[in-house]
Amino acid sequence: MRFSFSLTEPRTNNEAEYEALIVGLEIAIDVRIQNLRIFGDSQLVINQVLGVYKICKLELAHYHRRTLELLKQLPNVELARVPRGQNGKADCLAKLAKEMANTNEEKPIFIGVYNRRILEPALL
Repeated sequence: MRFSFSLTEPRTNNEAEYEALIVGLEIAIDVRIQNLRIFGDSQLVINQVLGVYKICKLELAHYHRRTLELLKQLPNVELARVPRGQNGKADCLAKLAKEMANTNEEKPIFIGVYNRRILEPALL
């Protein structure tokens, strides 16, 4: 499942990474996912959630606490860091959300993305 969200207020990169993680966890809980693999390109956020890095900024502590609360509700979760260069699909979703952001409307904008060939390979 892939989702793209735009933020209604300016956030730092790290705050936006946490926001994305939290929204993803909330969706996983809502649809009752039992086994979840999370791939993130933020070394800071992934390592803070794993307990490798300390949380030095108060603003991130709130996000970290909420993330841990949500993780407790999922039975089997694995977090992995993916280098930004190898995270093309997530980057495309982030760019789409930024371009489609409309802070004047509260209703979501639904965009379907499908893979389809125009002609069958045999006709090419």
